[in-house]
Amino acid sequence: MQRTAFTNLSVGIAVSLLVNLTSVAQAPGGDQDETPEIKAVIGAPFSAVGIRENVRVTSDGNRIVHKITTGLYRDGQGRTRLERETITVINNKVTGEYDALFPKGKVASVAQRPYMKVVDTPATPPEITLAFGRKRIGPNDQGWSAPESLGEKSIEGIHVVGTQKVYTMAAGRIGNQDPITITVQQWSSPELGVIVDKTASSSIGISSHYQLTQIVQAEPDPALFKVPVDYRKILVKPRGGRETTPSAY
Repeated sequence: MQRTAFTNLSVGIAVSLLVNLTSVAQAPGGDQDETPEIKAVIGAPFSAVGIRENVRVTSDGNRIVHKITTGLYRDGQGRTRLERETITVINNKVTGEYDALFPKGKVASVAQRPYMKVVDTPATPPEITLAFGRKRIGPNDQGWSAPESLGEKSIEGIHVVGTQKVYTMAAGRIGNQDPITITVQQWSSPELGVIVDKTASSSIGISSHYQLTQIVQAEPDPALFKVPVDYRKILVKPRGGRETTPSAY
């Protein structure tokens, strides 16, 4: 009974992940954790550890910190893996397969999406986006200032370019009486097409810092992009239907 409940929960989460490839968790102040998606770039393999800290400073000076660590991998074929303690996501855009691994029960939710196969596009610096107050703010949403160049530098031996933008959240958008400003500074690698360092500081005492550490520009272990043989696979249809297979599958 407990295993069945866990399996059903795994399927439900996997279906959600098919809608949005970015893992989300609530952080202090109702903010969100938004782990940057790794683009399926061919010929730019790497592995790294992403660390995000959301910080809220209260009126009495107390600091509430929410920290999330994610393992990130991409091979030369463009296959990617995002790894956390309770869930790992493998996005195999070579075959179009999308796997959500749940180590607690050794269950893998598997979706076949042939229409999502990798396209050989060059790596480009990611655009600036924001997750704040349970709102996702895209790069083209109203409220952004014009981008300001921060120049170029090296972080952990990786060449990065910096950009700063300021977002003004209108009064009433999240129940706020007055407008809120959030200043975002983002340093990205043009060669890898990933964010290496990003800070977001708001006018109401909520801030976040994301950094990519332990960066290795080499092919990760190919086994990282496959479902382990001792996991039970559950086939999930992208539109919400599902098919189950025997444990030996």
